[in-house]
Amino acid sequence: MIKEITSINNPTVKFTTSLKDKKDIVANNVCLVEGEKIVVDLINSGSKLSRLFVEEKKIDKFADLISKFENQTYKITEQVAKKMSDTVTNPGIFAIFELPKKKDFDFNDKFLVIDNLQDPSNLGAIIRSALAFGFKNIVSINSVFPYLPKVIRSSMGYVFNVNFYNMTIEQLSQSKTDFDFKLVSANLNGNNLNEIQIDGVYGLIIGNEGNGVSKALQSLSDITVTIPMQNNVESLNASVSASIIMYNLSK
Repeated sequence: MIKEITSINNPTVKFTTSLKDKKDIVANNVCLVEGEKIVVDLINSGSKLSRLFVEEKKIDKFADLISKFENQTYKITEQVAKKMSDTVTNPGIFAIFELPKKKDFDFNDKFLVIDNLQDPSNLGAIIRSALAFGFKNIVSINSVFPYLPKVIRSSMGYVFNVNFYNMTIEQLSQSKTDFDFKLVSANLNGNNLNEIQIDGVYGLIIGNEGNGVSKALQSLSDITVTIPMQNNVESLNASVSASIIMYNLSK
């Protein structure tokens, strides 16, 4: 028998909605996910499900899924679903998953560095591209938290498939001394991306949406690249730029 929640003041609802905040996500080591495809994909990939919430009118649609996790499933009202949702149109299915286990950083493979990136949607889109083009390790410097609902949704859940490492500029600089890799930064005045070929391991730095790569990280960079553009367009969205550069460098 699945449990039922009818009030938005239920303690479980309050706990679930608290997982829209970094502090509570970190404290509990779990995150909130919404949407059928992402929830199902994460379950199928082996991510550890803690709780499953299904809106009452969609119970039949997800009957097979519920049967596998009956002890962890809650039937919720439309009002409760709207309270939990981080979107205008709630999907009617939510889940709480444990955060991925941290792995040791691998400086033997190319990686991405996000420098003061603040838009959750940008980060989610960058994560999808990073995974698509073989950048499984991401160094985060003063950037948006990767397990916020909006980042998870924008990444289509792929945030669970990449490895995140919080570093300071000083730590990255020390790692550059300890390991043999180059740093590549995106810059409007850099070398033409189409003419660049990098040998060995490298880290690609993607800067802040408005200010680009910080001066401190520019000074650490071995190579700067720019995307050749036409029609007097001077810059692109951070996630678009990151995708184009990652694709070209990974060829």
